[in-house]
Amino acid sequence: KAGTHRLLHACAGALDPWFPAACVVCGATGAATLCAPCETALPGRNAPRCTGCGERVPASAAPCAACAANPPPFERTHVLADYAPPLDRVVHALKFGREAALARPLGEALARDLGRHPAPPDARWLVTAIPLSLERLAARGFNQSLEIARALARAQRLPLDHRLLVRTRAGAPASTLPARARREALEGALAAPVPLADRAVLVVDARGQVLGKLG
Repeated sequence: KAGTHRLLHACAGALDPWFPAACVVCGATGAATLCAPCETALPGRNAPRCTGCGERVPASAAPCAACAANPPPFERTHVLADYAPPLDRVVHALKFGREAALARPLGEALARDLGRHPAPPDARWLVTAIPLSLERLAARGFNQSLEIARALARAQRLPLDHRLLVRTRAGAPASTLPARARREALEGALAAPVPLADRAVLVVDARGQVLGKLG
């Protein structure tokens, strides 16, 4: 299945110049699959957020009280926008409708948003994604987080390595959990088999956010 998906992904990319792209939100045709007005209007696009859980906070608070008391094992969370209409519809179609092509506009939008916060010039970045359990991967046919990470890495010209994290146990579907509960559910569920010394890692999940950096 993985080989078939990569082949279809490559074929879709080769056809891009021949077919006008349509915005995944408003349907307008143009050069981007998420048009600039819709991207700017995403709910919570520029809202102040906790650097740990990514939840909205007052402008004066970062991180939130819960994350300050129990800091996460990564530097910060970067969120593209709220998981609310219309972004939730796009993510839902990507995850459960098997519409893998929707990962590209999400990854490219996330890359543009990250571009507003440039990394130090000496940072050695790697991009990876939250892995799915084997059962969930078999059911969906692809890892939606990895496809978003692939588009982000390509847009940012960063190396991508999907082997940096492995899942040691399955958990409850993230779509059923709030942000802090999702973080708690991941505790002990992931392992890094490859040493990450001297590397900064952007870990992408499927809700348009980056957990960065690890290592």
